[in-house]
Amino acid sequence: MGKINKFTFLIIFFTFILSFRLLGATQEDTTNNHELTIFVIPSLRDIDWQSPSSLSQTTTKSWISSKFVRHSYYIGHLFIELTSSLLDKPVVTSVRSVGNKEKLRLLYKEKIGMAIIGAPLKGRMESADELVRSIDFTLKKERSIAFIKYSINENAAKRIIEFIDGFSKPDSTSQAPCDIYGGGYWPRYKGEGAGCSAFGMVVMEVAGLKHDYPEWIHSVNIPAELVGGQYNNYIKVKNSAIKNTTAWNDRSGTANIDYFSFSIYDPTLIYNWIINMRSTCESDTSIILSGFKPAVITRDQGTIPGLYLDARNMHIPLDEPVFKERETFSIFAIPPTTQSRRHK
Repeated sequence: MGKINKFTFLIIFFTFILSFRLLGATQEDTTNNHELTIFVIPSLRDIDWQSPSSLSQTTTKSWISSKFVRHSYYIGHLFIELTSSLLDKPVVTSVRSVGNKEKLRLLYKEKIGMAIIGAPLKGRMESADELVRSIDFTLKKERSIAFIKYSINENAAKRIIEFIDGFSKPDSTSQAPCDIYGGGYWPRYKGEGAGCSAFGMVVMEVAGLKHDYPEWIHSVNIPAELVGGQYNNYIKVKNSAIKNTTAWNDRSGTANIDYFSFSIYDPTLIYNWIINMRSTCESDTSIILSGFKPAVITRDQGTIPGLYLDARNMHIPLDEPVFKERETFSIFAIPPTTQSRRHK
């Protein structure tokens, strides 16, 4: 009997210890309450990056088409959703330009040429309401949209919240970084604006998520003669010059004098990558690609195809500040007076 009691005691003791540890883990582990979702909508019409000529012509055609299609994005769009127990409600947002008059002025009056792909424009943060309406309308019209959902931990969520707060907070001049929209910016750098894709990529970057997939990026070398306005001694670039240029610079000459290197994340490329990844996973389930799994989001208007990744154990660069000083040169992120002096 004594041996049985002793054995029973040990079982009860270890059961108690295990229950205590599991209870503690349940109380402290809030990682399941934090999720980041990246949504991407491809360009309304195909945009060809093979040359300055093809890029200009196909972008123009997509822009004209977008004037007749509600809730469309002529160069595509990327926005994020953050759900977290640290928030009262999910944050659904991105950044976008304000109107088209400024673009038309820069192109047809100031004639800045290919500098338009990186030039700063007036921008603003998008609200959850307008982006949810856009999702629903996109599904209703059976247009393309996809997502990547990440489970993240609390530290990652905190850094994303800090970044969004800093990016949308006005400075002493009452201007916030989000008030500036431009393809040449990287909002991880202090005071810089962003395009929609750069905004989403930095959200991922500060959370320690991999985003530097080469399949997501367009990288080109813009011939200097196609860059005008304040970015290149105020020369004026004729539209005919762009149309007649059928190749990017092959790095002939000197960087930032004869050509300007430019890279940008493209929502269309990210969309295609997601769809291709889903296809690969579904056709060969034995292949595990970086831990991604096919997933869907179901709404009343339809389903959104996507990918899911459990990134709760991803390394987070906690020793790095959320905002940093600019590390690389960009003609779009320096004062105009400096830009003009560069070529003298």
